[in-house]
Amino acid sequence: MNHSDDVSEVLKKDGVDLIDLKTFVNKSCVSVDEVVEKYGDESAWATRVVYNDRFGAVLIKQFPGEGNRLHYHSDADECWVILEGEWEWYIEGEGTKKVKKNDIVLVKKNTKHKITCRGDKPGIRLAITKPDVDHIYED
Repeated sequence: MNHSDDVSEVLKKDGVDLIDLKTFVNKSCVSVDEVVEKYGDESAWATRVVYNDRFGAVLIKQFPGEGNRLHYHSDADECWVILEGEWEWYIEGEGTKKVKKNDIVLVKKNTKHKITCRGDKPGIRLAITKPDVDHIYED
């Protein structure tokens, strides 16, 4: 098994090209449109928008076919708010779900899951969980 609580490392291994954990973090208000304008449409990106001792939140943009590897979190639940695009979630015990803009997805700790952007345009999701959550991958 492979463990990581380093957000940058996890995102890089999931194919995210541009990772910014400082520019938008902990502002009282973050405009998703401003974030999209800053990072553009050319590549996958992720930016942290909240980080405190209780929870963290990261905006992630990926293209169809991109997503993350099968993993689970032993130390926290995780949820996502779908802001753009179509996504496919594999959730252990529930199978594959298709989700779209304005859906909220919850995965309980110790539940394997895999996320993939689908459709014909990029997707953006807001990931929310405990700060520095442990990602556990089976090699």
